[in-house]
Amino acid sequence: MPGRAQSDPTLRSLASQLGFVIGAGANDPTELDDPTYASIAASQYNAIEPGNVMKMNVLEPSQGTFSFSQADAVVAFAQAHSQNVTATAPIWDGNPSLDYGGSDPTWLLNGSFTSTELENILQTYVTTVMQHYHTNYPGVVNRWAVVSEAVHLCRVFCKGLGNDSAGFPAYISLAYQYARAADPTVQLCYDDWGGEGISSTYSTSIYNLVAHLKSQGLIDCVGLEGQWEGGPISAIPTTSSIVSNINRLGALGLTVYFSQVEIGIPSSNCTTSSNSSDLSDQGVEYSSLLSACLSTSACTAFYTWGITDKYAYCFAQGYGAPLPYDLDYNPKPAFSALQSALSSGVSSAKPHPPTQLAVVTH
Repeated sequence: MPGRAQSDPTLRSLASQLGFVIGAGANDPTELDDPTYASIAASQYNAIEPGNVMKMNVLEPSQGTFSFSQADAVVAFAQAHSQNVTATAPIWDGNPSLDYGGSDPTWLLNGSFTSTELENILQTYVTTVMQHYHTNYPGVVNRWAVVSEAVHLCRVFCKGLGNDSAGFPAYISLAYQYARAADPTVQLCYDDWGGEGISSTYSTSIYNLVAHLKSQGLIDCVGLEGQWEGGPISAIPTTSSIVSNINRLGALGLTVYFSQVEIGIPSSNCTTSSNSSDLSDQGVEYSSLLSACLSTSACTAFYTWGITDKYAYCFAQGYGAPLPYDLDYNPKPAFSALQSALSSGVSSAKPHPPTQLAVVTH
């Protein structure tokens, strides 16, 4: 029964006692129009993260024409329920038809632009979007993952603007410069996958990129996606490796958050698993990941990439059911694991920075 989903104590109440952010990601109007989904999103989570509606192909579907209605619906929901929003991600420099997560609009992909024109397009876009939310929803969107997955994607902005003097794609620093100028009151973050543990090639590439941005005063936080929806649980890095990586990023003066956590288990149809041991293993991994975050002072937030398997994306054949609620909105062992990890944090009274992020001045 869906009513079972409102298990006490709520994740939100536990996280609030810790000054910690527990967030629901992948929220678009389709999900929030589902009454049961919306009820859980409001009661169990103190923050919201959009799915696709804050990407460029949605926000600027034709050059110079902006469409905010879908993204506004998500932000308005958060505002109505006293939640903050982490905006993901205005710049996802990939082709949606070829790159999973990519969001370059068709007019940009098919256009022929000089480097100066591309800089102007980037500046106009970032400035318009960020000022819209600063003006119309003051204080609600308090964390912007300005650029996402730049370690993996390289399309129009990346190719058209080349590299900066340090060898990084020039568009990345430019995007953060424009973002900082557009709204100096919010936290600016970088978001990527594959860099959760300290020993991977991707984690080194992500570290080097954010260190470069931090050295310029352009970034405040790093989102580690934590998406393991399409492979065996054994592929997840060890807790010690994840903690070491969080601490390494924290040593740069950055806060860290898990931005898109999904932990898939064997499933023949993407949305269900009949094996209780797999569900239990999934819960253990959710607990380990959140506990790793809570064990550090640098990690301040944890977002699952959705709430229910009903809307889960089927990333790889043979795996699925990656979220804390099943398709009928019953809490799974993964939900109980998150609840227990937060309860343990409350019991140990480990302080975290406040849920409301402070205004940043530079």
